[in-house]
Amino acid sequence: MMYLLLSFIILVIFGLVNLYVYKHLIKKFLLFKYFQKIFALAFFVLFLAQIIFLILRRDDYLNDTWYEILSMTYAPSYCLFFVTLVLDFFRLFLILLGRAYKKINIFIRLIFEIIVICISVFLIYMGICNALRIPEINTLNLKISGLKKDLKIAVLTDMHLGKNLHEKFLDQVINKVNLQKPDMIFIIGDLIDANSKDLEPYISKLNNFKSTYGTFYTVGNHEYYHGINHVLDLLKTHTKMKILLNQNEDLGFINVAGLADLAGISKGLYAPNLARIKADLNTSKPSILLTHQPKAALLYDLSAFDLILSGHTHGGQIFPFMFLVKLQQGFVYGLYNLSAKTKLYVSSGAGFWGPSLRVFAPSEIIILNLKGDL
Repeated sequence: MMYLLLSFIILVIFGLVNLYVYKHLIKKFLLFKYFQKIFALAFFVLFLAQIIFLILRRDDYLNDTWYEILSMTYAPSYCLFFVTLVLDFFRLFLILLGRAYKKINIFIRLIFEIIVICISVFLIYMGICNALRIPEINTLNLKISGLKKDLKIAVLTDMHLGKNLHEKFLDQVINKVNLQKPDMIFIIGDLIDANSKDLEPYISKLNNFKSTYGTFYTVGNHEYYHGINHVLDLLKTHTKMKILLNQNEDLGFINVAGLADLAGISKGLYAPNLARIKADLNTSKPSILLTHQPKAALLYDLSAFDLILSGHTHGGQIFPFMFLVKLQQGFVYGLYNLSAKTKLYVSSGAGFWGPSLRVFAPSEIIILNLKGDL
């Protein structure tokens, strides 16, 4: 019910956005004077594609190709909305100066309109590319009290392997991470965002990650949406990752723990169980907690851990949704000091969810360099 309500709200918003762009950009540009009916049809088809994507994306009705195409249809509406909004402010500015946009020399208007169109196309292209591209490496250097050896850790969250990002994307991420020669690799939830059977042909490639101590994984909310037991069976059968589901792994010089996702509470299956983790946590050595949603830091006492690593927020993914993420999660992106001892890092994630669009929230692979302060 909540998904249907949210979908309806999104469609109403994009319907109004498309209408606004048509009336305030298309109908007011000289270049489009004789093509307005064509553009009206184009915006109708665009909105129809947005409706189809939103309605059918959840139930595997769309094959990969159609999913990828339809997921891009939100980018033109989004980018053109902000371009049109800026133009309206520009027109208002001219009015305040006692001038009218229509009275500007026709040649200058046409040049201006061509520039605006070029900027719009560039913004649409970049918004889509920012979502689909292989994430850049971001390096974070931290000191951890009591750590007896330096560690290089590759941190990946929110890869969302499925309809949009699949085998080729995974191959490129693996190659990029392996070039960093990490000591260990953390995958912190939302790894899988499709039917488990769709990933069977290539999910074993996760074994191609190379590190000294192996790959550690904990679940995110999207694993629950696609059947948490099926996902866990898939990963246990085809990969050698160390799955931490309310568990702690003692490596001798550091603890690495994984907390089940908050989605487990509503699903009634594999809910977070911090007490179980703490039961065998050796507090004489540094501890890292992997928990997909940073909101867990607001709900649980995580003071026993030196470092908490999360994702889920995508850094907001699309401006200005980072403000809503802040309200819902309490954190958006980057490093937070929860106390003198405990730090939280929230990654913007390697992939994306929903529309193929990232704006002011680039994807990332984190290379975490941990050093002791002995």
